Amino acid sequence: MAITCARCGTPNPDGNQFCQACGTPLTAGAASAAPAAPPQPPPAAPPGPPVAFASPPPTPFPYQSPYYSPSAGAVQPPVHHTPWVLILSAVVALVVVMAGCGTALALLGGGKVTVSGGISSQLPSPTPAGSPSPIASPTSPASGTTTASNSGETIPVPAGWAVANKASESITLVNPSGDGSVTVASGASNPKQTAQQNKDTADKYFLNQYPDTKDCPNSKTTTGTLAGASGIFWELCFTLTASGHSLSAAAPMFAGANADGSVYYLVILLTGSDNMTNLVNESRPILQGIQWKLQ
Repeated sequence: MAITCARCGTPNPDGNQFCQACGTPLTAGAASAAPAAPPQPPPAAPPGPPVAFASPPPTPFPYQSPYYSPSAGAVQPPVHHTPWVLILSAVVALVVVMAGCGTALALLGGGKVTVSGGISSQLPSPTPAGSPSPIASPTSPASGTTTASNSGETIPVPAGWAVANKASESITLVNPSGDGSVTVASGASNPKQTAQQNKDTADKYFLNQYPDTKDCPNSKTTTGTLAGASGIFWELCFTLTASGHSLSAAAPMFAGANADGSVYYLVILLTGSDNMTNLVNESRPILQGIQWKLQ
């Protein structure tokens, strides 16, 4: 096998130790040198950044209807509402309890009588809203008279009368014979309401509780002021039941509001319809002595 000189490239017969052209030593290993290693594949390109996975689409905002209201579990800001139902129900419950115990409203089951005269007719004639109060300024209390007070009003408690209930906005007194009550209440209205709206609220409550509720016979609805508060005077008649008996009840009422409707004023007298005039007369010192704290 010919050996090629590595220096000059001359082929030399097998067995020559030196190149016959240039004399460069020849080695059989040179000819039989292992073939060059096959070229290595080019190094792989450095790994690129991790394949980015598509980000999940943002959670769509739920459709909010213009009529949407938060669920019951959602935190709600506290809202104070005029406690009409609490006041009215407490008044009626008190009289029902007295009637059921037999300690008051003794003429249970008596026939209905013609009712005439209410809060406004027993006091000096009410004047149009905005006029001076028809009730004289409170005078020195009579002997034995104390007072009851809360955040909404201060009222006199004549001798023999008892405080049956006193809450933050309402006070209920029971007369000496236990056959009638007077409730005076005042507080902030939220939402704001006019005197007419306050009257409507009271009417609705009584009508819902006592379906036969109506304006008392021969009564009139008038406007005026009570202890300086402008409002509406009217009388409701309805039937109460207790311990298997029924009572024709009467409730001379006053509902008022301040100029912007942010404060309500309420007075309720409650007794048997045939005792209404007596109760109004008995209540006169209380009604004349009311002092509203909120204006």
